[in-house]
Amino acid sequence: MTSDQSPLEPLFLRAQQAQRKALQARKRKLARQARVKPDSVETARAPQRSPRQRAGDHYEQAAWRLVQQAGCQLLGRQLTCPLGELDLVVREGTHLVFIEVRQRATKRFGGAAASVSAAKQQRFLRAAQWWLPKLVQRHFDRQMPTYRLDVIAFESDGAVWYRDAVRLPQDK
Repeated sequence: MTSDQSPLEPLFLRAQQAQRKALQARKRKLARQARVKPDSVETARAPQRSPRQRAGDHYEQAAWRLVQQAGCQLLGRQLTCPLGELDLVVREGTHLVFIEVRQRATKRFGGAAASVSAAKQQRFLRAAQWWLPKLVQRHFDRQMPTYRLDVIAFESDGAVWYRDAVRLPQDK
């Protein structure tokens, strides 16, 4: 320490450095959250989609047409969160419906519906629970609606809509 420096000056410099580092970390975190869009109920699209993702987009669009014909209102599509992704979220009357879209060309290994494994059901349920408060606040005036988890399976012979396909743990 020099004679013209106060004894607190090095502490202030360290505090300024710590504040700068904290600010940079906060900016990085906000940038990551902006990519995930946790507060937005909109379509999350990456600029480059793989052929498999484009095929998934096609079947999600077909599933959306199916639920739209049933009178549902789209609340969100491809909603991502740290716990997974929700393909479609719709309002059917007073019900909130989370929809997983699956497709298989053949039923050789059980088909599209059978591809919703226990692990996939858990990811689906956790993502739905993560989004639930935001959707209730935005679309249901903070009044908890009844909700369910559906699967729309596209098999070689057409689409099948399995309502209430994934049950909540207390429902089992």
